[in-house]
Amino acid sequence: MGYFKRLIQRIEVRDEDTDPSESHQWSNLDLAVTPKEERIWGSWTFAAFWTAHAAGAGPWTSGSSIVALGLSPIVAWVTLATSHALITALIVLNGRASARYHIGFPVFARTVYGMWGSYLAVSMRMVVCIIWQGVNSWYASRLVWVGICAIWPSWRILPNALPVSASITSTQLASFFLFMMVQQTLACFHARDLKHFYHIKSVSVFLAFHGILIWWMVKAGGAQINEFTSKSMPHGEWLWLAAQSFNAGLGAASSLTVNQGDMTRYASKPSAAIWSTSIVYPIASALPCLYGILVASASKSMTGKAFWNLWDTLDYMLQLYPDNRGARFLICMASWLVALSYAGVNASTNMLPFGSDLAALWPRFWTIRRGQFLCSLLGVAIVPWKLLTDAARFITFLSGYGYWLAPIAGCLFADYWLVSKGNIDVSQLYTSNPNGRYWYSRGWNWRPVLVTFLSLLPCLPGFAQQIASHDLGLSYIGKKLFFVSFVLTYALSIGLYLFCTYAFPRSYVREYNLKAQTWEQLADEDDARERADESLAMVEDASATLATGEDKSETKSLEALAYVEPARGIDELR
Repeated sequence: MGYFKRLIQRIEVRDEDTDPSESHQWSNLDLAVTPKEERIWGSWTFAAFWTAHAAGAGPWTSGSSIVALGLSPIVAWVTLATSHALITALIVLNGRASARYHIGFPVFARTVYGMWGSYLAVSMRMVVCIIWQGVNSWYASRLVWVGICAIWPSWRILPNALPVSASITSTQLASFFLFMMVQQTLACFHARDLKHFYHIKSVSVFLAFHGILIWWMVKAGGAQINEFTSKSMPHGEWLWLAAQSFNAGLGAASSLTVNQGDMTRYASKPSAAIWSTSIVYPIASALPCLYGILVASASKSMTGKAFWNLWDTLDYMLQLYPDNRGARFLICMASWLVALSYAGVNASTNMLPFGSDLAALWPRFWTIRRGQFLCSLLGVAIVPWKLLTDAARFITFLSGYGYWLAPIAGCLFADYWLVSKGNIDVSQLYTSNPNGRYWYSRGWNWRPVLVTFLSLLPCLPGFAQQIASHDLGLSYIGKKLFFVSFVLTYALSIGLYLFCTYAFPRSYVREYNLKAQTWEQLADEDDARERADESLAMVEDASATLATGEDKSETKSLEALAYVEPARGIDELR
């Protein structure tokens, strides 16, 4: 028993700020308010991050997948670019709270769902992170496979020791675990400390994309966009396919509507995250979509088949150069750079959020870094190579991804921007006091919980039909409604949340006098206290210096150092 206790003590995450009288630990170093010295992400870092995130195979594949299903290239790109512009606005709006109060999503969710109710929101996000982590890793491993074939052509013809039912070959499985080894090295770092990695990735991956695009445009004699205009379909089907394209574009980045806070909490100032995101991401994400569409058009012109994914695209290029070492080297580098882009996306949008959520569920034992390792391992457990095999399944997956997260994002948006007027009492987010502001009814706010489930209901039959292997006998609208699932679910969650909140007012509204508070008043007060603490620290440092006589030339008065605002002196600060 003594050994077991010592083991528990070794793996515990100690938090000096936790009150020993608390019946539950609500915080650790990863969940606490981000200290000022860790707010190191400026505008250029966020610009590099969003460029790096957009310079991934996801936007490329979403564009090429849509045209492979029959939508014209121009319409496909317009719908995807428009959806990325809309999702950018939602990302910025939902990331505002964390940029102001320096808290991550799991803690922010407590303001809406309640202290215990937030576990529902973080658990839903954790499941989505695991699935997307596995799928991204599988896609990246296919690119690793192409890169290895470029170096050792015999890798392609090695005998397969796995049965057909495994849906994967021996070399593909080996490539998958090779990528996982690289992925795990990133898990050793906190995403906050990867800003230089994103700077490099934002440039290198776009260079690879441009190289691939130029090769196909030269070989095909230009953009062959007319290759997809001959497929005729009823007007109604065309509209639904365009809606599916728009929904897939939203779904591809939908996780960031809830994940953004895990990054903006490290912003040096709120504006650093707002303007760089608003300007950079819509442009940077629209380009890979366009490139994927152009290459899919060119590949259909040359081969009769539209390559909707990058590994088939690069593998086709590789097989044209069996004896050209220079070409094989460039294809290898392009493959591995794009695979690295998947690793970067996983680090910021899957492993970091999962680690944050796990730390929120069990702050006594889990940190973000520990959670990142577990997320990477669980991504293997879902056997992602069995999930996605063609363009239609990929688009369905993207749409479903956003569908499950939309009600959470909608409730958070409605509460922060429309109900609470941007005011969060941070001190109440780390307490077991049943009279606390965010304790609601035994730690649960039933309103967003009910709204989350009700918002999912309209599109649930359509989602079931998309993943079913046979016809479920749904109506035409019932099947197609899933193609607008993100927009419908997001809007419905906002409307239902506002109705529940105003029809059944929360008990603390009058107690905390919310109506009298101005926009982000509590954030301004927190900033003022932080400046006061900094000034007080300067006073104490100056006092120590003068007392020891180390700096005889010090001429500034303590009162000047203590100045924060008019009518506030050193006595008040102390």
